[in-house]
Amino acid sequence: MSERTYVAMDVHLNSIVAVWKRKGGKEGKLVVEPDEKGLESLVKAVGDGEVWGAYEASSCGWEVYDELTKRGWKVSVLAPTHIAKSVKGRKRKTDLEDARRILEVLMAHGELGARLPAVWVPGRKVREDRELVRRRLSVAEKLAEVKTEIRSLLRMQQVKAPEGLKETWTLKHRAWLRGLCKEGSQEKGSVREALSSQVRELEFLSEEVERLQEEVEGLAKEEEYRGPVGKMTEVTGVAELTAMTFYLELGDPKRFKNRQQVGSYLGLVPTSHESGEAEDRKGHISRMGPPRIRKVLNQAALARIRCDEEFRGRYRPLAERRGTKKAIVAMMRKLGIELWRRACSA
Repeated sequence: MSERTYVAMDVHLNSIVAVWKRKGGKEGKLVVEPDEKGLESLVKAVGDGEVWGAYEASSCGWEVYDELTKRGWKVSVLAPTHIAKSVKGRKRKTDLEDARRILEVLMAHGELGARLPAVWVPGRKVREDRELVRRRLSVAEKLAEVKTEIRSLLRMQQVKAPEGLKETWTLKHRAWLRGLCKEGSQEKGSVREALSSQVRELEFLSEEVERLQEEVEGLAKEEEYRGPVGKMTEVTGVAELTAMTFYLELGDPKRFKNRQQVGSYLGLVPTSHESGEAEDRKGHISRMGPPRIRKVLNQAALARIRCDEEFRGRYRPLAERRGTKKAIVAMMRKLGIELWRRACSA
């Protein structure tokens, strides 16, 4: 009989439902609050000895992992999308049943060697630095949305920029927009107020993007990032933001053994279906892994196609045979693998 104790937890913002069991033993249950005191109560209830714990990754963060690991538990954070659910399990969903389902997966791994769909847990430094880079990307997305709203409003009101003002979002273009917001302009009161609000938001977000970009560039110069970022930015179309996003979202690049694992993590490999006599049919890309990486890889690949003749020469035959969308995905995957190799060599 195994002396190891398996503990499965269904973690929420206000509670943790935990069940635990030894092989052949009785099930234990406890509901605690997700704070230091609650976790201490759980540790005491489970008892001493070797303890393996598991819970599903969620927006609750890594606090449970950190606290229980400090107390000597071996804790795994599982990918919810990789845990199989029966039809009955999907129809009967309670916190206790969710915890028991995780317990079954954990015990199957510990006692029978079944695969455990655990995610890689980043260190605290990586988690904190991710927040800065993610904020930079998020604010840029909001800025793009505001620009679209302004273009839409002007188009609906049939307002066109003066001759000679062809480029948008330049200093002159923004000065013209501010002029439309002033009293006495030809715009109607309600439209003028709506445009004024959009222009104020545009200016605020533009300044915020610049401020965050400076912070990201400063972060890229820190000792632990300087080498990998320097290697990656040698590639045409890859700047500090792309390199930092790729490196932080990827995590430790050396945890991947080969290019197939990298492509799978990036979500840029096709799905497949094979059953019985049916041949393996390839479908759309899996889209697993961080979507932020795919976004920056898409932008970088497009920039490299425009600026790098050799890269463009590889893209064009693919686009002619398989279409532009599939060709872009292939070039994104190629670029991602190249960046991974560069990060590993730094």
